[in-house]
Amino acid sequence: MKHAVISWNNLQQSDYGKVHYDTVSRKGNKSKYQFISESSRFGKVTMKKMDFVEGVTPGFYYHTELNGLKPNTKYYFTLENDGKFSDEYYFITAPDDIEKIKFVAGGDSRLGGDKPRYAGRTPHIDRQNVMKLIAKLIDENPDIYAMIHGADFGTTADWRHLYWFFDDMKYSYGSDNRILPYFVSMGNHDTEIGFLENFYLGEDNINEDIAFSYYYSSKVTNDISLITLNTEISLTGEQYHWLEEELPELREKSKWLLVNYHKPAFPAVKDTNEYKFKRVRDNWIPLFEKYNIDLAIESDGHSLKRTIPIRNGKIDLERGITYIGEGGLGAPLREPDTNRWFLKGGFASKDLHVWLIEVTRKSIDLKAIGIENQLFDNHKIFKKLRQ
Repeated sequence: MKHAVISWNNLQQSDYGKVHYDTVSRKGNKSKYQFISESSRFGKVTMKKMDFVEGVTPGFYYHTELNGLKPNTKYYFTLENDGKFSDEYYFITAPDDIEKIKFVAGGDSRLGGDKPRYAGRTPHIDRQNVMKLIAKLIDENPDIYAMIHGADFGTTADWRHLYWFFDDMKYSYGSDNRILPYFVSMGNHDTEIGFLENFYLGEDNINEDIAFSYYYSSKVTNDISLITLNTEISLTGEQYHWLEEELPELREKSKWLLVNYHKPAFPAVKDTNEYKFKRVRDNWIPLFEKYNIDLAIESDGHSLKRTIPIRNGKIDLERGITYIGEGGLGAPLREPDTNRWFLKGGFASKDLHVWLIEVTRKSIDLKAIGIENQLFDNHKIFKKLRQ
């Protein structure tokens, strides 16, 4: 990971934003940080009528790119707006070597209710509990390097919803202020302008010609690549042609190739034959199977699921692809249909959870962990079976 975007919000307008950072802790002493990077994108968060009605304080967003980062290195940083500084935080870049590297994965952090777009905003106890679980995992697993988020951060991407998501993120920090970098994807509850304002991927990862593009690839280590796709725009056209070119290139260079997107190809809850799911199977799955991706991460269903390995629309224990999900980061839970053919021999339940993904040279170890630290499911994908 040679590049990162540090993003934050302020409730007071500032003429500039800066990130002061270093590879050793400076305890927030601004004069001692070796590096400074200025925000390349900042502005006022768009406010809608309901934001004002609900009394949410107007906010401002800041995005600062850090380039030339070294592998397996702690980067300590403090944020500056008009001479005022934040606490010091830090993150760790992924190593080049994959002796053992872990990710946390999941999706659907939004609120729900009878009228979900107008339900109470806070406290979102379920989301906060999942955030606290992530903090616990960070403290217990120093080799967790990033969060792979499957989208639907809030009920909408309007400020009255994102404000509380960002506020709840404080529960996910490690006890020593360690934070996890996020790999961000877009879902059906993220299609307002606030998503574009608050989630910035950097100058090289946004196609300005396509609104809400948000599909990109990440070389996490020398041997691990992650492709993030967008199910909220056309799956064909530009995105399809990009994927068609990206998959063979990354497959050749990567021992492990993971894909993350929102709407599932094999939903555990919703109607499998709905067009929004069928089109994922029709357009993307043939490419996944052609280039033998190692794991697909899905969301949207608000349940926990792991499919049996699948290839050509049927069970294939030796060469099939495993699909995990399906969005348990705080959204109101739904009951999965465990009688579906692709879940028999797999796993499904109605539980809040995160996926802890451990990648080694020989295997991917999948653990579904609940908010009481209970282990719901444990499964290994061995590389020798994928060749």
